[in-house]
Amino acid sequence: MLDDMFQKMFEKGLSQSLVRYSQRILSVALEAARKYRYIENNPARDIITKFGKQGKTPDPYTVAQMQQLMANVVGTEWEMLVMLGGMYGLRISEILGMRWLNVDLENEVFGVVEQLPFRVPAGTTTITEMAPTKSNDRVLPITGEARLFFERQLMLQKRQKELASLSGGTYYDNNLVVAKPNGAPFRRESVSSDFGQLIRRLDLPHIRFHDLRHTAATNMHQLTGDFYTAGEILGHTLKGIGISLGISTNLEAVTAQYVDVRLERKQSSGGLSQGPSPKFRLTKRSGK
Repeated sequence: MLDDMFQKMFEKGLSQSLVRYSQRILSVALEAARKYRYIENNPARDIITKFGKQGKTPDPYTVAQMQQLMANVVGTEWEMLVMLGGMYGLRISEILGMRWLNVDLENEVFGVVEQLPFRVPAGTTTITEMAPTKSNDRVLPITGEARLFFERQLMLQKRQKELASLSGGTYYDNNLVVAKPNGAPFRRESVSSDFGQLIRRLDLPHIRFHDLRHTAATNMHQLTGDFYTAGEILGHTLKGIGISLGISTNLEAVTAQYVDVRLERKQSSGGLSQGPSPKFRLTKRSGK
């Protein structure tokens, strides 16, 4: 009965992620029934329907598609969000929790050392403390192209503060790199939902905001052939970057491919290239 229901949902054109979510809800409910001995086993765990990863995770954007997306968001509130997600592969919470105190334009680096707390209540205007990052803290270079985005964002927020002062309004200075026009933090749920609407308006292939991270990982690897550096930028382990790229869930296989690439580059260049070293050390700090 469950398999028949899932098949009918697919036939109606519902997405695989929605069908899979329905299966999870049923599984939790039936597991509770099994626990209290209303049923002997959980039939949702014995279905034959397969939910493959390809149906759940959209293909990452190509370089050309990312260029098209960037061309359409320049000058909008999406500009900084898409740049940090699509070029650096930052998680949405890392972007929304990034503060200017961890950005050093003089030395052209920024730190990913904290993130927005997981559940921010609707209507929140002030954030006093951030959450730790999901993965390793990291310091990333601000390229010449990315610097323009940071500088425009600074000018935009300066103007927003001035307008709030002139109008007698309140500006909540949370020191956030990405914030609402009044300085209040965005909610990750709202950004994810609004991003889907943005993609539909631009008539681009459907992806979730988190898939910009997969896009960054894929494009970094294709452009450099370097598993390790891509993983360092994304804050992944070597195994994690392999999973993001859809290469393998086997650590030894990913390591072998990485070593092969590094040896090939070493032979062609005469030595292994070293990644950029941080020019300063950033520390986490609570409060404004």
